[in-house]
Amino acid sequence: MDFVDQVKAFASTMTTKLGSIKTEEATKHFLIMPFIQQILGYDPFNPNEVMPEYDANVGAAKKFKLDYAIFQNGQPAILIECKCYGTDFSKDHEWSQLFAYFMATDARIGVLTDGVIYKFYADLERPNKMDKTPFLELDLLNLNESAMREVSKLTKSVFNIDKAITAASELKYVGGIKALLKRQVEASSDEFVKYFFKELCPGNNFVGQLKIDFTGYTQRAIKEFIREEIETLLDEAAGRSKTKSQDVNQETEIKPEEIIKPSEFTDDEREGYYILKSILRQVLDPARITYRDTASYCNILLDGNTWKPIVRLYFNESKSKKLEIFSKEVNGNRVSDKVPIDNLNEIYQYADKFKAIVAAYEQPQVVAR
Repeated sequence: MDFVDQVKAFASTMTTKLGSIKTEEATKHFLIMPFIQQILGYDPFNPNEVMPEYDANVGAAKKFKLDYAIFQNGQPAILIECKCYGTDFSKDHEWSQLFAYFMATDARIGVLTDGVIYKFYADLERPNKMDKTPFLELDLLNLNESAMREVSKLTKSVFNIDKAITAASELKYVGGIKALLKRQVEASSDEFVKYFFKELCPGNNFVGQLKIDFTGYTQRAIKEFIREEIETLLDEAAGRSKTKSQDVNQETEIKPEEIIKPSEFTDDEREGYYILKSILRQVLDPARITYRDTASYCNILLDGNTWKPIVRLYFNESKSKKLEIFSKEVNGNRVSDKVPIDNLNEIYQYADKFKAIVAAYEQPQVVAR
């Protein structure tokens, strides 16, 4: 089973347990130990791999015991500090306890968790001193495929501390830059706008109406640049697919839709797209599954070909999500079924239909003579 599917399957079993978990010990026993064993691949019953109540004291102190230390080559490599399910991680003392344990060992990865949310830390800014901000966060009730892929690098079968730290650096700083850029798009700072102003208006003073106008120019330019880059990538993908595709009898297919106006690829649409890729990777290369976003829906396509739709995601209305599944032909015309869903996990219920329509597209076309 693919690692992402494995995490999703694990997460799906948690909801029935959460209502009964009221203590930290219950959190460890029913949530965290299974995660260590089933997802990370370490044996919590082997003291050479996982040591509970690990001695992580500094100096003469004796009271500090780390919940779990995962060992590699006889040394602690990953430290796990557990809290009761539902703990508010925004409080400093929840974070500071793991910080103290981190300094007492040679481990370079620290995990703070309540069994549902997993925050991963490293010592990227100063050696042997845990950063105050995590480089990765995994929420098992709100799964993100990218985060799950990164967690896979910490599993027993592939774990390498040097590679893990390199990946952590990229995640933390690339993610940080993206967050800063997003903030500047939403509300540009004077320093950010001034850089472009100096490049384009040398010799002028960055004050008054000119400053106000240039702030607006900067935000508009960034948004247009992002939109144009996305459109270029989509056009290139569609062009490559068109070159590879064979002639088909277009009279038996639905007409391709036009993109009425640029639209936002929302988090729900992105997660739905990743779910489709996860399902269909069992029958074909997931790189062949693409999307085309419109103002009304997100179209999931095979090979970027609008003549080969798999499903349309109507997710713009948060309270009334729908799937439009292109699953059959009637009298030579392709038709679709629209089904409502309450949450994105329900997409998995239609996995067989998605695989069936992809299989139909893959069959050789018979041209009448």
